[in-house]
Amino acid sequence: MFAWSRRHYLMIALLAACASAPEEPHVQPNVVLFVSDTHRWGAMSFTQTPHVQTPNMELLRDQGVSLDRHYVNLPICTPFRALLMTGRWPYQQGLMANHMSLAQRVDMPDDEKTRGTLAWAFRDAGYATAHFGKWHLGGRDARPFGFDKSVVWQGTNNHRKCRYSVDGGEYVQWEGLSNSTATTEQALEWIGSSAMDGQPFFIVISVNPPHGPFHDAPEAKQALYPDETSLPFHPLDITRDFDQHRDYHALISGMDDDLGLVMARLDALRISDSTILAYTSDHGGMTGIDGVAYGQKRHPNDESTRIPFLVRWPGRIPAGQHSDAPTSTIDVFPTLMSLAGIESEQLGPSAGYVRSLPGTDLSALLRGEPDAKRPDSVFLAHPSNMNNGGSRHEIIWRAVVTDEFTYAVTEDGEHRLWANIDSYQDTNLLDDPAYETTRKELWERLDRWMDEAERPFYDNWFARAAEGEIASWNAEHGLKSEGASRQAGRSAVFDMTASRPR
Repeated sequence: MFAWSRRHYLMIALLAACASAPEEPHVQPNVVLFVSDTHRWGAMSFTQTPHVQTPNMELLRDQGVSLDRHYVNLPICTPFRALLMTGRWPYQQGLMANHMSLAQRVDMPDDEKTRGTLAWAFRDAGYATAHFGKWHLGGRDARPFGFDKSVVWQGTNNHRKCRYSVDGGEYVQWEGLSNSTATTEQALEWIGSSAMDGQPFFIVISVNPPHGPFHDAPEAKQALYPDETSLPFHPLDITRDFDQHRDYHALISGMDDDLGLVMARLDALRISDSTILAYTSDHGGMTGIDGVAYGQKRHPNDESTRIPFLVRWPGRIPAGQHSDAPTSTIDVFPTLMSLAGIESEQLGPSAGYVRSLPGTDLSALLRGEPDAKRPDSVFLAHPSNMNNGGSRHEIIWRAVVTDEFTYAVTEDGEHRLWANIDSYQDTNLLDDPAYETTRKELWERLDRWMDEAERPFYDNWFARAAEGEIASWNAEHGLKSEGASRQAGRSAVFDMTASRPR
């Protein structure tokens, strides 16, 4: 007969205690969002440019998930940042061109203009928050928009000589080899001190490279690509300017080193497993296609709109995964909230705002859950060249990307139809009679996207936008500014009628 010893009784008691003990409270992960400028999806070693050296992006991909068909909904700097920060459509919050201020957004009451942001949502949930780098949303201080710490860099297109402002103070002049590295080092110092506090943190590290001009890339990175053999041109590049081509990718390799600094510091602090690390860019850059200047955006082509989105969270996000689901910047805000496990009751004043977000929560998709919700398509637009100064003006267009196709229209008619299996978008299928039904179906989906993402907000923008923005819109569209000029602006609303397939 089995004899119970004191040891057995203690084991039973311990098991019973464990079974009845309350579950450990969910510990909120840190969130690090590393953002570059003008990095197209195809310019990585594991996508369309195997010769470019991006080992840290490749490591991040291997340690987590890559969204391989991720897009920016409006491929310009300020609109991307507004989409990211507000989680709302450009015409909803009003920032649809460069050099517009988030403090003048049109979707918030006058006394809450700086509320309703990704940073406020994390801060209201108990996070320490920080922004380091390019802001491009007006002013020199990100703190009113929910950041506890603000280091805003300005004039960063000169990668070796620019300036930064700490917490809205006077600008500090800076010179060095790479403002991307300097920005990253500032951010890592803040991460190190925050990790000691025990409070979860949310930080945006926003660097300028590989934004042009490209000539001041670090010499050591330029030396990686001595000739076309070491770095072949994009197959559709007709300009074939090797200096531009080399230096663009050299800036990417340098910026990849800075992403590696972040990954190494998280490892050294032993917080990698408790940190969501994501990498993306504000838009892509054209590659000499149709003679368009290298690095230009504002086009429906993948080179302009398709951007990296790599994210890891060891133990929570499966490693080495990728998704071909069509996703976009509008989805990032709700996804990060959900991925971090932040419940509505934790959000306090931000709860209602977060519930109102139009984007798709992709957290289940990132975790690899079966039957995870995924968008059926994404909406892309270039609504205006306003505030573009003397820069090249581009066509006005709207586009939809599905699993199979990318379809763009202008007010003058259909513009492009690309099959997504055509990885370089070499063939425009608009004149192929085999795709007549496809064109009609895509036009209808794009028309519904206009109803969801743009048309409801036109009147709101023209009713509430600052007079200077109305005047800028009218000037760009060749309309007269008459006093409060708001009705004149409405006449420029995008009309898809002429583009309907027949």
